[in-house]
Amino acid sequence: MDGRKKDLDIKKGELDVITSETEKEEQDLQKKADKSEPQIEERLLVAYKRLRKNAVNGLAVVTIDRDSCSGCFNQIPPQRQLDIRQRKKIIVCEHCGRILVDEALTQEVAEAI
Repeated sequence: MDGRKKDLDIKKGELDVITSETEKEEQDLQKKADKSEPQIEERLLVAYKRLRKNAVNGLAVVTIDRDSCSGCFNQIPPQRQLDIRQRKKIIVCEHCGRILVDEALTQEVAEAI
């Protein structure tokens, strides 16, 4: 029992270190998000916040991974995947309601940040 408690204390310490490291990054990203909010249509922002609040893991925008939604892991039909890649309109998952984006878009955004 004592060995398990020591392991638990070590793991809690590691978790605290990781949390403190990512806290600064999270604050920076939150500032960027707050700055961008006025540029987004109100109805889209409300929908995004509703999705984010209701999602179990807090993700409102997910990618397609192995022909499936990364949020609920249900299969996305090929025609729907093509529509997502074309980026002409906002496409949501039929099962979980999350916004679907293609992997190339997430890479472009990551490079821009």
